Amino acid sequence: DGLSTDHYSTRVSSAIAYIASYDNNPKHLLQFINGIFNEKFQPEESEGYKPVSNKELIKLAKKSGIPNEIASKAFNRQYLKWQLLVNKYTPDRKELWNVSGPNKGSMTTPTVTINDKLLDMNAINEKKMKVLDALLHCIGLDKKQVGVAGQMPKVSDTSSPIAL
Repeated sequence: DGLSTDHYSTRVSSAIAYIASYDNNPKHLLQFINGIFNEKFQPEESEGYKPVSNKELIKLAKKSGIPNEIASKAFNRQYLKWQLLVNKYTPDRKELWNVSGPNKGSMTTPTVTINDKLLDMNAINEKKMKVLDALLHCIGLDKKQVGVAGQMPKVSDTSSPIAL
């Protein structure tokens, strides 16, 4: 939130938690996350920041398949207290710091881990991959398998992710 004027980060991260809790179709959430990080949607930070309304976020959520009754309630920052605690604790965890690129040694968002192993966002950018595609590759799933009964990741809950 420090680089926006309208609490964009906490509204979006709270919405992700809300959608994950109330929408039973994981494809919707994955599409929404992919949408918020799309360069045509994600706002610039700091001086170039332009506010993003809840109306715009709800529109993106519904476009991602999230039902209106969930999308319309998702951006009210219901998880703010939890987020503040996470934000206080998480940046101090060195295992979540970037391992390569210009932000090496610091934490940035998105931060994704698989079985306690950091997904290297810089490597994803260098390979010109989408975050969703990289995540699915690392757990051994194809997009068509997400949310399909009986389709399980090739990575178990104790194994390391598949290298990019």
